[in-house]
Amino acid sequence: MAAVRPAPGGTFVSDRRRKFSLRATTVGCVLFAGAVPVPAVAAPLADSAVLPQISTALDGTKCVKHSSRTARATPWPQKLLGIEKAHPLSEGRGVTVGVVDGGLDASVPALAGRAAGTGKDCSGHGTFLAGVVAAARTPDIGFEGVAPQARIVGAAVEAEGYGGDADPDAVAAGIRATIGHGARVVLVGVGAARSSGALKSALAYAQDKDVVVVAGAGTESRSHGISYPAAYPRVVSVAAVNVAGAPPGGDARQAAATGGATVRVDLTAPGDRVLSVGPGGGHFTGSGDPVAAAFVAGTAALVRARDPQLSADAVRERLRATAVRGSGAVPDAVTGYGMVDPEGAVAALRPGEGTGAPGKGSVAAAYQADQPPPQVASGPVWAMAGGVAAVAAVAALLAVVIPRGRARGWRAP
Repeated sequence: MAAVRPAPGGTFVSDRRRKFSLRATTVGCVLFAGAVPVPAVAAPLADSAVLPQISTALDGTKCVKHSSRTARATPWPQKLLGIEKAHPLSEGRGVTVGVVDGGLDASVPALAGRAAGTGKDCSGHGTFLAGVVAAARTPDIGFEGVAPQARIVGAAVEAEGYGGDADPDAVAAGIRATIGHGARVVLVGVGAARSSGALKSALAYAQDKDVVVVAGAGTESRSHGISYPAAYPRVVSVAAVNVAGAPPGGDARQAAATGGATVRVDLTAPGDRVLSVGPGGGHFTGSGDPVAAAFVAGTAALVRARDPQLSADAVRERLRATAVRGSGAVPDAVTGYGMVDPEGAVAALRPGEGTGAPGKGSVAAAYQADQPPPQVASGPVWAMAGGVAAVAAVAALLAVVIPRGRARGWRAP
């Protein structure tokens, strides 16, 4: 595997974390300032406030209406992640991403010519996620996908019973179908509340085909309960965070840190009031772990386009190693290895490197928690500074007194 930029001492990670914190502070201030009646500042908040919300339901009883609204401002997740900084190195060209969800409207202008869908997307959720992954740039519109040159192939799944959770066998079939159409990254947009033999088999098939599988950490309909396939070790499991870097609304995932039901988390990404396209091409807002997973799937596409020889295991390792994390130990029960960093993940690669087998060229050193800067007590510092100043004053005095004394033969004036 290619050498990872973070040094064992954590210096590079610390620098990136400071830059990331600055971005978060800036974005937070802009969102907060949205209440101020200044048009240039209020635009981001005003745009998101008037957009319709995308449904997370998979039961098909309520089809989303086409949105005729669009937002011009750059959405907060793009600013926070610095997505455009990764694009000079990779835009995902040549990589196909599978989106396993309720459907996909491939006719959306932002995906036109690069998507193969299911013909109908009742909930709009699959189209929304596809936009987060790969929506193209549009003149006078700030929104764009993480990998705007990647291709998308959709697979529709059905709900299990009357709930909003997916049937695990249907998810398995969707994974296989998208891989059959050339997907090298598969985003599972709707998780199942239980496992199945077919789903385990499909993930083994993905592993054999060297495909990166990404999924939301929790189910949407059961208060972020354990979700499959995210619960499986080789799937990149992603949890949503808001602009402050915390789970939206302090959701049930926090129970994992206090002995509650465990939801496995590898990475976090924006998943609160995220903007993307929906059926018909207009803009919507959406939230949840699958939305966050779309940012990670797009980043995986950037990495695979940058180095096509990189294995699926190595891509997963790369995403973890370059994540922007806090100062605690990793993986953390709630935030995993930290927030995905598209620029860091792509910039850490040089074309043709990183083709080693899983485990080769370990990047375990990159997971060391950042060391706090050395603390020096203020008392000794001021004492030392005072001593230095006193010595300097005495030296200056002697420099004047001694020559004068010599001139007078050391006689009193």
